[in-house]
Amino acid sequence: MAHMLRGILFVLLCLSLPVTALAGDDGVRLNLSAVSEREVDNDLMGVTLQVDRSGEDTAELALAVRGIMERALDTGRAYPQVRLRTPAYTTQPVYERRDGETRQTGWRITQTLELESTDMEAATELTGKLQQGELRVIRMAFSVSPESRNRIRRELTHEAIDLWRDKAATAARRMQASHWEPVELTVQDDMDGPPVRPMAARAMDAVESAPAVEAGTSRVIVQVSGSARALGVKRQPLH
Repeated sequence: MAHMLRGILFVLLCLSLPVTALAGDDGVRLNLSAVSEREVDNDLMGVTLQVDRSGEDTAELALAVRGIMERALDTGRAYPQVRLRTPAYTTQPVYERRDGETRQTGWRITQTLELESTDMEAATELTGKLQQGELRVIRMAFSVSPESRNRIRRELTHEAIDLWRDKAATAARRMQASHWEPVELTVQDDMDGPPVRPMAARAMDAVESAPAVEAGTSRVIVQVSGSARALGVKRQPLH
């Protein structure tokens, strides 16, 4: 009987002690994310200009468009800081409906010229000159240049990773873990909203043909998300 009582007392004594066993070897998984962002001045200007001619003789139309574009390119080459590109050339039939019938009445030839530069003053001045040479602006837009974007994204990536590490360390400490370790990490970067800000060109005359521009800003965002393990986490005492 005395032996049985000692056994019961030993079991009760064990049950009354706090349980301090560590959580499993895999620890506690922490899913975390951190974001770093910055408002950045747009430093790249892009302009698309177009020339088009309509008529019946495609050879004459092609010659006229070619002459205008060659003069435009000659003008643009005086601005080495501005990149020039002729991305599109199209020849399309022109139709007209007469007496209930649709007939082809001629042709239309169109060619576009694109300008791109971080020197906005030079690009704006060149745009004004080209408009006096029978080209018209169909699009003007501003964005962050690849060089600036890459530099800023590197900086924001470092900031976001540091923030993520701080969050992981804070969570592990709060859980009374002995230490923690990263498991996986994903870095995503993007522009908040469209990276290019279109701007309509205002009406221009022969005296003042350079457009008034305001480049604006874009927001660069880098997000880091992933998981970590909090190791050596002690279980709460059982009562």
